[in-house]
Amino acid sequence: MRNEEIKAELAALRAEVVALAEAREQGPEPVAEPDSSAVEDGGSETEDEGLMGQVHELVELLENELRETPMVSGLVIFSLGILVGRFLR
Repeated sequence: MRNEEIKAELAALRAEVVALAEAREQGPEPVAEPDSSAVEDGGSETEDEGLMGQVHELVELLENELRETPMVSGLVIFSLGILVGRFLR
């Protein structure tokens, strides 16, 4: 893939993540047990925010790495990773 294709793919993935986050916020609320509903609701919101923050951070790191790493070097590193993964099985 060329850089333009990768950037387009990342933009599409970002839009999908945003759409999924909005759909999750607008979706019906699950029925929870009355005893632990306060703990579960508060924990899931912070967990969702933390997860979305991690996803955005990962996407930004990937974009920076793609800009800084030449394409051939990236493909060589990726190929070596695949080979090492196959040998470790």
